[in-house]
Amino acid sequence: MQYTEGDVNVKGVTIHYYRTGGDKPPFVLLHGASDNGLCWTPVAEQLAADYDVVMLDAQGHGRSGRVDADYSFARMVDQAVGVMRELGIEKPVVMGHSMGAGTTVGVAVNYPDVPKAIILEDPAWMPPRPPGAEPSPEEKKVQEGFQRLLESYTTMTYEQILASGRETSSTWSEAELEPWARAKMQFDPEVFKRPRMLGPGYEELVPKLRVPTLLITSDGGIVPEEVARKAKMLATHPFTYIRIKGAGHNIRREQPAAFMKAVREFLHNLT
Repeated sequence: MQYTEGDVNVKGVTIHYYRTGGDKPPFVLLHGASDNGLCWTPVAEQLAADYDVVMLDAQGHGRSGRVDADYSFARMVDQAVGVMRELGIEKPVVMGHSMGAGTTVGVAVNYPDVPKAIILEDPAWMPPRPPGAEPSPEEKKVQEGFQRLLESYTTMTYEQILASGRETSSTWSEAELEPWARAKMQFDPEVFKRPRMLGPGYEELVPKLRVPTLLITSDGGIVPEEVARKAKMLATHPFTYIRIKGAGHNIRREQPAAFMKAVREFLHNLT
């Protein structure tokens, strides 16, 4: 896949992007935490014939600026829109994974005139906690373990990280594993030390969506089935929900054919 790349300064923060270009409808891809824009490469390769695909490195990831004192969820939303405006991107389809799915929803809610439609791959949508409730010991243990794992990558070579990925994610293709490993070497662990990354819950956000939305979940991912069904019920605009079997949080990496089938059917119904 051929692409150009560059930087956009959004209110003092450098955001790096990769773009396939061409006189085609725009399609913006927003990655998950600890990934980078090029982690979307296998998907972008399938979209590039029909779309001008733009992949962003979020702040603290890839070649974008590092985490600073003002780092927040809301700022990531503003940065994504700032890049789109600087590049002259109008009415794109915006697709995000995990953290990037949260940013995608933020774009659609806070800038309703920007996207044509949005696609969400396993966003962090979970049943809301009671007011004042703390994360469970199990949740804290998982988060702390994930943070330690990411910090350990800072002392490893690319080859060591790649070997680790092959062992823990044996079903992933090399086309997925290679950019994943490079992204881990570029990731700023400070991302997970910022509690302000938490944004509003899905029950507040979904009714505010004003564009066609596709939610893709899996039987082993973050979004429980009851949450996805409730989100569809709360939606006031076209909302499609697809649940894919045999995948975890990284649906497109573990069930790529089923994932792309869902994406293409949604895109076909937009036209």
